[in-house]
Amino acid sequence: MPSPRPTQPTRFAIQKARGKGWKTLEVGEELAHAKARFDRMVGVNPRAYFRLIQLDYNADSGYEGMEFNWTLIELYDPTQGGPTQGGRVRPAPKSAAAPGRKPGSKRKAVEPVALPLRIYLAVILIGTLAGGLAYLHFAGGR
Repeated sequence: MPSPRPTQPTRFAIQKARGKGWKTLEVGEELAHAKARFDRMVGVNPRAYFRLIQLDYNADSGYEGMEFNWTLIELYDPTQGGPTQGGRVRPAPKSAAAPGRKPGSKRKAVEPVALPLRIYLAVILIGTLAGGLAYLHFAGGR
């Protein structure tokens, strides 16, 4: 008969979204410390997705302490304006859009900007002259 596995303490992990998966940044055994670190990470990078999860040891696993059942404690989604639970973390400040304006509409400049037409004309004339001289030099000798 196999010997019973020792019980393991509940752990808490902070994970950050990476591509289609999650990267574990930190694992700890105290919830208060894990929440404080979670808040710090959200404050440092408010545009990323973070989650705080509880890891419970799966004693029925055949992987000798390598498999855990997890429970979501807190999720930070920057597109939702804060965490889905708790409400302590503020989202990243968004730029203020002009009121009364549609997002897709183009805005007229307050001050008209003159196009450098003289420079454009000079570049076109110099290019045409250089092309003409090159043609006369290479094609005219035949």
